Amino acid sequence: MNKIALSGFLILNILLISFPAESQLRSFNELFPGITENQKQRIYSEEGMIHSFLRNETSLFVPGKNSGINLWPAVMEKIPSQMAEALIVVPYRNRPLNKLDIYNVLGKVRGLSNYTINSRSRGTIALFSESTRIDTPNRNSPIPDPPPALILPSAETIYGRYKDPYFGNTYLRGDFSVNQYGVIYRLTNTNTIWYFIFPVMGAEKLALVFYAEPVAEGLLVYGLAGLDIPMFIASNIDLSDHINMRVRIVMNWLTDNIKEIY
Repeated sequence: MNKIALSGFLILNILLISFPAESQLRSFNELFPGITENQKQRIYSEEGMIHSFLRNETSLFVPGKNSGINLWPAVMEKIPSQMAEALIVVPYRNRPLNKLDIYNVLGKVRGLSNYTINSRSRGTIALFSESTRIDTPNRNSPIPDPPPALILPSAETIYGRYKDPYFGNTYLRGDFSVNQYGVIYRLTNTNTIWYFIFPVMGAEKLALVFYAEPVAEGLLVYGLAGLDIPMFIASNIDLSDHINMRVRIVMNWLTDNIKEIY
């Protein structure tokens, strides 16, 4: 095979991976067959649906056995005491999205600092007053987000620093990977996380995993989060609202950036 033919073959394969044919798109019902019609209405809304629960409680969103979606091992290895799950479908406007679109959305780390929440004690505040990429946890000077990529990587790791009004500076590692139908983005903390003056979670004790796939009805985003915190902390501080707020912000960041593509 000559060099021109080889180059053409490689480019064709990249395009097939990044831009699946519309006929290849799976349906939402194939991936989540147990979802009720009432739940589906919420999942298809602009807010999507978020559910928090304890480890020994029941999950609402169970992917089908043949879906190939399984975020649980990445979360359960942290032995989480508290968990949250999220599911949303963002309808297409002009065209179906592809995995390269999703990868470029995930690269916009600085956009997370634009989102606010309503706090009972502090009013309206930015959940992340600062969000920036850094080289590594040991070299934490801010670096800019890269321009949109033209080629989809099979895997990548990035690091970010997020300034949180409740938990201070939080350093996260983001591991990006691709499977046959979608992309997986796994976040975990690389530092001890403090709640004001209390250390509530050691390094590598948080798992926040998102799976995104273009399906026939729109872009599906499914998230599962879990954190391992000491029992005396869990029994005295209700962190479920904090988990939900952060999952909500990440979901809003993803969906808003997706809508900007059109």
